[in-house]
Amino acid sequence: MLKKCLSFFVALLLISILTFLLTKLSSQDPAESYLRISKIGITAESLANAREYLGLNKSWLEQYLDWLSKAIVGNFGNSYLLKLPVLPLVATSFLSTLYLGSISFILVIVISLPLGVLTGIRKHSILDRVIQFFCFSSVSVPTFWLGYLLIILFAVQLKWLPVSGKGDITSVILPSITLSIPIIGQYTALIRKVISEQMDSVHVQNAMLRGVKMSYIIKHHLLRNALPAIVTGLSLTFIYLITGSLIIEEVFAFNGIGGLFVHALQSTDIPIIQACMLLFGSLFLVNNLVVHDITLWIDPRIRKRGETKHV
Repeated sequence: MLKKCLSFFVALLLISILTFLLTKLSSQDPAESYLRISKIGITAESLANAREYLGLNKSWLEQYLDWLSKAIVGNFGNSYLLKLPVLPLVATSFLSTLYLGSISFILVIVISLPLGVLTGIRKHSILDRVIQFFCFSSVSVPTFWLGYLLIILFAVQLKWLPVSGKGDITSVILPSITLSIPIIGQYTALIRKVISEQMDSVHVQNAMLRGVKMSYIIKHHLLRNALPAIVTGLSLTFIYLITGSLIIEEVFAFNGIGGLFVHALQSTDIPIIQACMLLFGSLFLVNNLVVHDITLWIDPRIRKRGETKHV
């Protein structure tokens, strides 16, 4: 456990260094960006004052240590553009994206899991071909096109749902469907592959020959053995839904972390860029840590292999 925590914090430190260096290696002068965003005339004197105010006259190491010491206590400074503390801005936007991503994640599980199992045990059937066609189509359709199509149909023509914005539960229906459909196609194909491989295994074939009910085989053989691969795929899906919802947020004017990050990039709002990049990196680290523990818990074979190595 101690080794795992140490590795986590070392990786987090490396992410913080990479985050800081990437913003420093940008071709744009942070002082100029600050003055331009603040609508202050760019002169030699104002540039010197801005560099002094932002601490850019210090060495990179001093700047990094100063930024890191403040980031540890949640102080990422103020946004150049919005003139507000960065942490509440990022936290509010992240919670909106988390809300959207969680609903999309539930849709992915509820739809793709039964479809994947069904196509896995009925491989090459007509139903399998129909669902395979849906999977291929869903991953091929551009998400922005799908989003606008759903807006025209359900918001403009039928007037059942709001066009855009973040309001009550109805405002998240179209964005979550648009965000989840390509993932449903990918994840259904993944589950189909894993289940069909399990169907060809000796113990499942023997169980079927003995006349064991298919429901029992699915629960105690197929899903149990396929669970590690399914959980790993799900974890990557969840991270993608959180960090990859940028286009969906733009199409539906849904104020999330993706939109905040893009607007910060466009305006070179460095405090927000650094906070968002550190958040994204931390999410991947936490995800890998949680998935590793869950995989060990659900698959005793991996756990025993790990214990054998430490003997």
